[in-house]
Amino acid sequence: MKTQTISIVTAATILLVGCGKQSGSSGTASSPAKEQSNAESAATAANITGAWKWIAPTNPDGKTPDITFTLKLQGGTLTGTINKSTSAEVITNGVVQGDDVSFQTVVQKKAGPTTTTYSGKISGDTIKGTVEIDVGDRKLGTQDWEADRAKE
Repeated sequence: MKTQTISIVTAATILLVGCGKQSGSSGTASSPAKEQSNAESAATAANITGAWKWIAPTNPDGKTPDITFTLKLQGGTLTGTINKSTSAEVITNGVVQGDDVSFQTVVQKKAGPTTTTYSGKISGDTIKGTVEIDVGDRKLGTQDWEADRAKE
C-alpha cells in the first residue's frame, strides 16, 4: 500500500511539473489516470441496469429460493424490484458510486417494518456483498449475497 501511495504522489508530481505547475501555484492539472477512473466508474455504473439472479443458499427445507433483482440506474439513483417466488419488493434508497452499490427494501409486517439493506461491489457480470435484515429496532443478522447478470 505504501508503494502505491508513493507511486501516485510521484506520478502527480511529475504531471504537475510537466504541465508547468509548481507547489503553491494556482490552476489545476487533469490526471489522465483520474479521467480514466471516472470513465470506468461511469461505464460500470451504467452496466448495472438489467436483471440479476441471486445465487441464494438452499433453505432448510431443501429448496433453493428463486430471487431476481430488476435494476435500473437513472443518473445516480438506482431503482427497481426484487422478485421472489412469493412476492415482489420495491427497491428504495438505491445508490451506485463507481463499483459500489447499495439499496434497501422495506416491508410492513406485524412485528413492524422489516428493512433489508443490500450492499456490494459490481465486478463485470457479478455483484458480491452483504445483506442485513432489521425488524423494527432489532438486527436479525447479516449474510453474504451474490448475484449474476441474468442470461437472456
